[in-house]
Amino acid sequence: MSQPRPHQQTYFSPRAGLCALGAKLQADGFFQPIERQVRIRQKAVTHQPCDKLRDAFIGALSGITGLYLTDKMVRADTALQLAFGRTRCAQQATIQHTLLACEPDNVAQLRAASKELFQRYGQACRHDLSEQMLLLDLDLSGERTSKHAQQATKGYFAGHRNAYGRQHGRILAAPYDEIVVEQLYPGNTSLSSVMDAVVQEAETVLGLPAEQRPRIIMRVDSAGGGEERIDSLLTQGYQVHIKMYSWKRAAKLARSVDEWQASPGHPNREVGLVRAPYPFAQSTFQVAVRSAKAKGGWSYHVIVSSLMPRQVLALAGRSPEAVALGEAFIHAYADVYDDRSGPIEHSFGEDHQGLPLGQRHRRAFVAQEMMLLLLALAHNTLVWSRGWLAPAYPQVCEFGILRLVRDVMQVSGMVTFDEANRPMHISFNALDPLGPELACAWQSVLAPYGITVDLTEL
Repeated sequence: MSQPRPHQQTYFSPRAGLCALGAKLQADGFFQPIERQVRIRQKAVTHQPCDKLRDAFIGALSGITGLYLTDKMVRADTALQLAFGRTRCAQQATIQHTLLACEPDNVAQLRAASKELFQRYGQACRHDLSEQMLLLDLDLSGERTSKHAQQATKGYFAGHRNAYGRQHGRILAAPYDEIVVEQLYPGNTSLSSVMDAVVQEAETVLGLPAEQRPRIIMRVDSAGGGEERIDSLLTQGYQVHIKMYSWKRAAKLARSVDEWQASPGHPNREVGLVRAPYPFAQSTFQVAVRSAKAKGGWSYHVIVSSLMPRQVLALAGRSPEAVALGEAFIHAYADVYDDRSGPIEHSFGEDHQGLPLGQRHRRAFVAQEMMLLLLALAHNTLVWSRGWLAPAYPQVCEFGILRLVRDVMQVSGMVTFDEANRPMHISFNALDPLGPELACAWQSVLAPYGITVDLTEL
């Protein structure tokens, strides 16, 4: 490690990896859209309201379990603050006051700023639709809260009867793990009631003209599988891959299956092609799936897809030649639906563990909306950082949100700043298992900004 020159300051940080990310974001002007668009009506004494949102964002990237840890994890780390363009960190109580001062207009402003950042950095916006369709997953996740929280109602919360909470809606660009839409709803909200609105918002965020809708696949579970909702998506021109809502209709449609075929990898499941499909607005393939009940008999559901067999085989990673084999393409329809539980449900689980989403509940509804948007931005920023590091460190592509926060961002080291508090040099701890690989990867990312990266023994 080189010796600091006069007027330079060097600080130790247990999160030198996060300092490197902060240096990249600060050099890119990452926070300018938020500062330009978000106007919170709150008197500024020491810190501007947007500065306090930035502090909350840094805390989310640090993986703290709540705002109350901001003082210990962010405010005590001088290098981390300076790397993100902050000379001081606001106290956790004042950050909370800023969130409580937010109004619905501020939610719309932060959403607009997040959209601008997504269009600048998001890979989904650069997806080549002429080469491959873009798969979007839609889902609601119940977030339990106190019954005294604003707009907390009884609703469906897996494993908890008569619980109170809110619903957390999300659209995920499955190939890229990027959150396209993040919304908060009262606890009794159903997916079918908000599908049209969130799909329209996703279209706006991705900047999709109407003529490109046939290249977008909407994959949704049975909660959004009502006949009206499926018809609505088909009429708008989207491709669909959805489980039907009604189990009674599924059982009725399953009667027209000529031959049931055992599902590979699922010993108690069989699939078959529905020969008398439900008449939707457009022609669809409908595949019935039946699963053996523990007490005897079968439970049924039907997958409705507007995709052609060759398209489904490609999504399932199977050979196009298998289209001639009825068994192969029927199983592909079921497999592509099964894969839905990977990206969208995994994204909720990773955010609960890494950010962590489930422990960040604000009683005020608007304050919780602001917090969710900051957490979604943190999620996407971590995903983008994975892409920045991947050319020099390909293994990072296998890391989820938890490992990015815990292993990549929390490598310790020394950070040197110039007289204007700009980062000049970052030395990663050579004893950290990931230190050498990350030093090489961050060097290639930060070199264009005049920041050098190396190793040191602490």
